[in-house]
Amino acid sequence: MLGLALLATAPAPASAQGWTCEASALAATLGPSPRTEPIMANKNPPAQPTCKAAAAGGNPPASPLPITGSLLSATTDLQPPSGSPSAQTATAAGGLGELRIAGLPIPLEHPDTSGLPGPQTIPGVGTIDVRGAVEALVPESFSAELLNLRALRAQVTGRCVDGSPQLTGTSSVLGISVLGKELPVDRAVSQTVSVVDSSNIDPSNLDPNQLGLPGVTLDPGVQALLDTLPTISIPATVAQLKVKPGRKISGGGKLTQHALDLTLTVGGQNVVDLTVGEATVGAAQVNCGGVADLALQCTSRRIVLIDVLRSKGRVKLLGAANRRYAGKRVKIRFMATGKVVARPLVRRTGLFTATAKLPRKKLRGTNRARYRAEIAKEKSLRLKLVRRMLVSHTSVSGKRVTIAARVVRPLGAPVQRVVVKRRLSCGRYRVIKRFTPPASGRFKITVGGPGSQQAAVYRLQTRVRKFVSNPKLFPTFTLPRYVDLAQ
Repeated sequence: MLGLALLATAPAPASAQGWTCEASALAATLGPSPRTEPIMANKNPPAQPTCKAAAAGGNPPASPLPITGSLLSATTDLQPPSGSPSAQTATAAGGLGELRIAGLPIPLEHPDTSGLPGPQTIPGVGTIDVRGAVEALVPESFSAELLNLRALRAQVTGRCVDGSPQLTGTSSVLGISVLGKELPVDRAVSQTVSVVDSSNIDPSNLDPNQLGLPGVTLDPGVQALLDTLPTISIPATVAQLKVKPGRKISGGGKLTQHALDLTLTVGGQNVVDLTVGEATVGAAQVNCGGVADLALQCTSRRIVLIDVLRSKGRVKLLGAANRRYAGKRVKIRFMATGKVVARPLVRRTGLFTATAKLPRKKLRGTNRARYRAEIAKEKSLRLKLVRRMLVSHTSVSGKRVTIAARVVRPLGAPVQRVVVKRRLSCGRYRVIKRFTPPASGRFKITVGGPGSQQAAVYRLQTRVRKFVSNPKLFPTFTLPRYVDLAQ
């Protein structure tokens, strides 16, 4: 197994570590009204940086909007509430029991009544207004039940599986009724629906009450006039309906699950825009104990070269990239020539491995013999091929870690002690062992891992002579060694 390196990287903010989560029961925009989101958990501004237990629920608060509902709920949780993210489970869930929208005025298309006579005074009868009587029969708006939703829920769960965060989203919808019509709950629907069907008004059928002449019998001449008037056609009002159950949105290391998205527009104008049941869990800063997570934990870079090592006449390379690049190719560039010497694939775990030809002898031991990993616009630091202190192997037994390494001669005279450090946090190490290696420079040691964590980072250092003839000592270090204690 290759040594794992992370050199001179900037630490990530401590507050950004761990799971994030938030949930909402309902987000609604009705007509021109502003969007409302009455029941939320761990989402209320300001944004919450970490996941924690939170709950909100009940019926929506009193509102002038024609919307009623019951059993709205939004919950988030993190178990156990403290400790290593690799041992935690983060959940978020949102939904409701029932939601009804009725009485929402939907403007209807008005018919052309210009061909009808307006107010006229008829001797012996009075004043009649045929146009006004017809217009009074035309509905101004639709105000019946528009929408009925039943038993909706969305949930996302995040946990570590095989060293990588796993985000799983589920949703359920029991019933969807729009304008009295039941819709499927297991697939998306995009269709035109009729809010009001087309109809006709025949002026000859107007009665005295409608004409403003209660108790009066229409004169045959007036009826004859009404019979000559054109029939008024009331056009149908149609709406564009889009319904999408179970929508998932992923990216940036997080997953959002919706129970239902629904929009209804008339004439290009919004009538209803709903998201019912929204749950989000994020794992962008979660360290699951996997090698890739460890290597990227304390850096703002999205790609790092973990190790470059000469082995069996080849150069072995190991690196890690943000898991958003899984399935993408990495360019490994040899900086002395600028040429790309390998193009490994980023695996699901975020790791990538490659081999390359050894550079020419006159370059191998120089500072020019460095390698860099590149993907998209991201670049790793340049890693040197030849180093004076190397870790060749690590193994784990319980919470004990065995490290096999060597110091490349010439050693110090006398041989200098090796100091073993374990990382406590980004930029902070603790000395856990000191010992003197044999004259060969090869050694194997066993040290303890941290008691409450699933991963550990070790680094070894000592002092060596640069040349046999020069007694002056210089410090040398291994690259940081990242060990998955759950392996």
